[in-house]
Amino acid sequence: MGLLTALVALCCAALFWQLAAEGTFPTLVVLWTVLGVLGGIAVLFGLLGLLRYRAVFHSLASPVLIAALVASALYDVPEDTGWRLSRGILEDQAVDCAHSGHRSRLGVYTITFITPRDGGCLFYTQTGDSNSEGFAFFRDPATPPHLGPPATNGIEYAAFDGQWYRFVDTH
Repeated sequence: MGLLTALVALCCAALFWQLAAEGTFPTLVVLWTVLGVLGGIAVLFGLLGLLRYRAVFHSLASPVLIAALVASALYDVPEDTGWRLSRGILEDQAVDCAHSGHRSRLGVYTITFITPRDGGCLFYTQTGDSNSEGFAFFRDPATPPHLGPPATNGIEYAAFDGQWYRFVDTH
């Protein structure tokens, strides 16, 4: 039961990291599937442990870990944690906003491309199968981008955090 609990804890930690870092969809599906299988096995062994051996702690450890991960995911705790850990680093990079054609890790995010555009600095993140979305920073709060559906530039912006916006490049 201890090994199973350790595997569940490891899977929960990996999922928390992937949610915080906006991991790719296939990775998230695999991790959620593995956690579901491990959780199902843990419930079966937990019931056996409760009924036969009265091992309350060992029987409830895995379900409590899974419930804590699900609750934190529902309340966007991993995403908020990822943003708080990465915001300062992204702001430092936004000052120069130098073109970047290579992948790099800034905070917890994998940034695939950095470019100045529309008066701001766009950080394309590795999300899903396409690299067409990310974070945008606009130094001048008086001139935020056009919010909502894309105007003529093909980029849809949404307010995120102060001078930070989320964007989707529809090109």
